[in-house]
Amino acid sequence: MSLSVRTNLPTFIGLFLVFGLPLIFSFFLKSKYRKSGLFFGIVGDWSIVLLLFFLILLWEHQSLSSIGFRGFSYREILWGFAGFFVGAFSFALTTPLVRALHLNTTAGGITRLAAAPPGLRVVLVLTAGIAEEIMFRGYAIERLATLIGSVAVGAAIAYLVFVALHLPFWGPGGTIQIGVWSLLVTVLYVWQRNLWPCILMHVLNDAYAFIVLPMFFTQYLHRS
Repeated sequence: MSLSVRTNLPTFIGLFLVFGLPLIFSFFLKSKYRKSGLFFGIVGDWSIVLLLFFLILLWEHQSLSSIGFRGFSYREILWGFAGFFVGAFSFALTTPLVRALHLNTTAGGITRLAAAPPGLRVVLVLTAGIAEEIMFRGYAIERLATLIGSVAVGAAIAYLVFVALHLPFWGPGGTIQIGVWSLLVTVLYVWQRNLWPCILMHVLNDAYAFIVLPMFFTQYLHRS
C-alpha cells in the first residue's frame, strides 16, 4: 500500500460510509419511510455519524472543527433562519415548474410521512437535520476538498450524491425541488464553512414539512 493511500485510508473509509452505506440501506430498506424503515434508517444514519467521529478523532487525530463544527453565535442562528426562509421560498417557486412537467411535488412524500407517529417524526427531523449535514456537508465536502484540492468540486460531488439518494422515495418531481433546496444549503456551507447554520436550516425545514404541515393542513394528513 502506497504512502498516499495509507495516509488517506481513513478518509476513503469515511467517504464510503457517507456515500456507500446510505445507498445500501436504501436498497435493502425499500420501505425506508414506513414506520419500521424509518426506525432502521435513523439508526443507520446515527451509526454512520458515530463511525465518522471515531475516524476523525481517533484515527485522523483531528478535531470536529475539521468538518465544520466551528463557532456558534447569533450570526449562525440568523444565517440558519435566513436559509430556512429562502429554502421555503424555493419550494414555492419550483412547485409550478414541477407541476408543468406533470410530476409529483414533495407533497406526496410529506403525506406518506404523516403516517408515522409524531414522536418518530420528531426524531426523523433531528436525524436528518443533524446527521445528514454532518455526513453530506461537513464531512463529505471537507474531505473531498482535501483529496481533490477543490472545495467547489468536493461540494458538487457531495451535492449530487445527496440529491440522488432522495430520488427513490421522492420521485423526479420532489427530487427537483429538494435539489434546489440542497443547492442553497450547500452554498451556505461553502460560504460560511460552518455546520451550525446548515443544521438549523435543515432542522427548521424538516420540522415545518414533517410536523407543522401535517398538524395544520388537512391535505397533508395521511389517508389509508
